Amino acid sequence: MLGAIKFKVERRIDDPDAVWSRLSDLEQMPRYWGGHRVVRIVGRRSGILQLEIQFAFPGPLNRGRAEAAVDEANREVLINYIDGPFTGVVKNYVRGDVVASEWDILLKPLFLPMKPWVVSHFRKGAESALERLAKGNALP
Repeated sequence: MLGAIKFKVERRIDDPDAVWSRLSDLEQMPRYWGGHRVVRIVGRRSGILQLEIQFAFPGPLNRGRAEAAVDEANREVLINYIDGPFTGVVKNYVRGDVVASEWDILLKPLFLPMKPWVVSHFRKGAESALERLAKGNALP
């Protein structure tokens, strides 16, 4: 697809328990994921969290909705972005001494001219988020 973006980033970690604690607290995402200004849990349905998100860029398209599942047993957070500047799934997880983020999203047509920049920006953002999660260094 024209707007499809897929990538995976990962980082070795020293304290998997602490990283999982930070990663699985979805309302604290903006402390580590710079592209998310606000993440609010607005409901729960059959174990699935309903989220409202305000992204960090300005403008009328900086809001979205997502559904998220936090799987404690497998230390995995699956976020399905269902409305906003992009749709698709981001899977974040801790496995042994690694924290990883896998992206499989589709940009809205308005953002297609900027796709090369968006891919680089999202990948660097995910790498930075994993670094902050690993070290416990929240954004100011």
